[in-house]
Amino acid sequence: MKKGNELPELTGLQFLIIETIGAKKMRGAELRERLKRDHKVNKTGPAFYQLMARLEEAKLVEGWYDQEVIEGQIIKQRHYRVTGLGERARRETLEFYAQFAEGRTAYA
Repeated sequence: MKKGNELPELTGLQFLIIETIGAKKMRGAELRERLKRDHKVNKTGPAFYQLMARLEEAKLVEGWYDQEVIEGQIIKQRHYRVTGLGERARRETLEFYAQFAEGRTAYA
């Protein structure tokens, strides 16, 4: 557990990703679309999936492939869910920045 004055582990973009996925499972394509639509985050496919791979390596999200057959084509789609560690990091990040909004820090 981080102390109140320590910088959070998550970057702003990592926080947005974990917050957007929330408590559900989400396809990578859907996550990219929501980030673009709701937060104007426009990552290329390779940049997005590289970022997601780093979140997986840090054990903040879990990813897997599901196969679907669409019009006779086998399509593999990446899906993600937030791990317990990712949820804890999200909550700590939220608490860190909330203290500034509430004027509880010496920085204010």
